[in-house]
Amino acid sequence: MLRFGDYEFKIAETVEELDQVHGLNYRTFVQEIHQHEDSGSGVLVDKFHRKNSYIIGLRDNRLIGMISFHDQPPFSVADRLADASILASPGMKPIEVRLLAVDPEERNSVATIALVWCLYQHVVQRGYTHLLISGVAEQENLYTHIGFVPMGPPVGTGRACYIPMWGTLERIGESMGRIRHLWAKRLERQASTR
Repeated sequence: MLRFGDYEFKIAETVEELDQVHGLNYRTFVQEIHQHEDSGSGVLVDKFHRKNSYIIGLRDNRLIGMISFHDQPPFSVADRLADASILASPGMKPIEVRLLAVDPEERNSVATIALVWCLYQHVVQRGYTHLLISGVAEQENLYTHIGFVPMGPPVGTGRACYIPMWGTLERIGESMGRIRHLWAKRLERQASTR
């Protein structure tokens, strides 16, 4: 999907790549965020794993980040809504962003924005209309800046609290316009130096 210097961003395809995703999920959602109890296994498989797709970031063949998503109801955000029927509105073709995790050492690198960029390109090319997320409450300002709006109040899960949110691709595209422009320029510069 995308190469940038010694980074590669692509759809996860191999068992080894998915094993690395499950390890990163464990470190992020069990050990760091404390959303799940610690089983001691070192692995956390998302409950929607069978229907998820994963865009992963690799650096020297080592997983440094991932974003997972799916377009098959039921969506987990529905569990956080008083009335989930809004997710089946006419003309709506939603995709749910399930998880985003980036290795702490890579959080100030190109990893996060590249993962989001790849996901945005993926959903635009396939005609989706809305992105759904359960946003970490502490990051509400970030999600709002990106173009998401709350669909209901925050809901607690384990030690974490999440806000059900959605954004149209048009709104997110407008909000991320400057970021998209800067990222496109960065990719052009990289291509011209090859």
